[in-house]
Amino acid sequence: MVETTERSEARNTRRQRVLKGAKIVFNHSSSVIDCAVRDLSATGAKLVCSDQMAVPAEFSLVTPMDNEMRKARVIWRRDGLIGVEFVGEPRRAPPRKW
Repeated sequence: MVETTERSEARNTRRQRVLKGAKIVFNHSSSVIDCAVRDLSATGAKLVCSDQMAVPAEFSLVTPMDNEMRKARVIWRRDGLIGVEFVGEPRRAPPRKW
């Protein structure tokens, strides 16, 4: 895992400030951590999570409000925040309640 600071992060698209509830899903969908999306772009997001060290390097990010799921990879971690880049295209979240 590469850890950088937010300022040195190279972004291709502009992030929009948002506040959305989300789920970090991993371990073949058997493990879930609640989080909030603070900034969002087509290529990545900034997440706030109470237990950032429990978040694995790669996971699926589910935003129930948008009914969307995206594979994500951690780029940086700092002060309760996690910067992720999206890997692949978004898809519809499965009909499952976490």
